[in-house]
Amino acid sequence: MRSDLVILGSILSEKAVTLSAQNVFALKVAKKATKADVAKAVKTVFGVDVLDVNTAIFRGRTARKARSKSAGPVTVKAPNYKKAFVRLKEGQTLPVAGLVSTETEQSK
Repeated sequence: MRSDLVILGSILSEKAVTLSAQNVFALKVAKKATKADVAKAVKTVFGVDVLDVNTAIFRGRTARKARSKSAGPVTVKAPNYKKAFVRLKEGQTLPVAGLVSTETEQSK
């Protein structure tokens, strides 16, 4: 798979920020991407050494949306997505994760 199509974005959740202290970074990746594809894409795009990749497919949540009284509510489902947790070599970081850590330090 092409490296520019593998990484869809970074995930900035509380869990992702906590894991970044352990040198593990969370990325949103294409559903068909394998662990090898993710490792290769991170190495080519960011120029860092990848030690380990863990992936998980998350189910899109369902929500009930209100419409008019006569039509009734509609159930809407968000699409499924895949997360990759990438462990980098000690001392290396991803640009987005560095931005988050500096913002949290400045807010203290």
